[in-house]
Amino acid sequence: HEEIKRKRGVLREIEELSTHLEKALIFDNKHTTHSTVTLAQQWDQLNEFTRRMHHSISAQIEAQNRTGVEEDELKEFTLMFKHYDKDRSGRLDHTEFKACLRALGFDLPVPAEGEPDPVFEAILDSVDFDRDGFVRLEEYMQFMISRTTENVASTDELTEAFRALTDGEDKPYITASELYAAMPPDQAKYCIDRMEKYPDVPGALDYRNFTRTVFQPNTSLSSSFT
Repeated sequence: HEEIKRKRGVLREIEELSTHLEKALIFDNKHTTHSTVTLAQQWDQLNEFTRRMHHSISAQIEAQNRTGVEEDELKEFTLMFKHYDKDRSGRLDHTEFKACLRALGFDLPVPAEGEPDPVFEAILDSVDFDRDGFVRLEEYMQFMISRTTENVASTDELTEAFRALTDGEDKPYITASELYAAMPPDQAKYCIDRMEKYPDVPGALDYRNFTRTVFQPNTSLSSSFT
């Protein structure tokens, strides 16, 4: 980005040369099809794009260091954004953004034509603050990083809650009787139906893997606990 900013001086030289040509009444330049106006516009677009990319990369590095978001996750978020950013503008319209979220595993409802979409509107409230109809790369990355770190915290909290139900022992599994003793029957059954069997322990259920599944981007499963 700094290198591109330094190149602005070259554009100024071109603008000065163009001014000299105009003073000499030379308006056609057979050596180029570009004008100083189009060059300036293209430079502004390139400068803005690299500024956004620099900001996004810095945010990703900071997020990885501060929150523990895995590098592979950050790459996946970025690649998915680029896939739906068909015009390479560094932003997605709301339709592209919704498709991107679905591809990442978000379980967004499909409302009937003309019906409100409160789930998606709530997401837009947190990512497209100015409601200009677009989600920029840095806004998208901040949203995804925030959602990921929230899920990590929620996973840890739910894991600790299940661990506390295991007769005070630090066991990596839980039993159906322990769940029914601590939870309403419908919630206990919900967990039992979805927990995998813990290997080599009769009647044991793997609550750790279950909590990781609950807080995947798919919101329909995690909503059962809210």
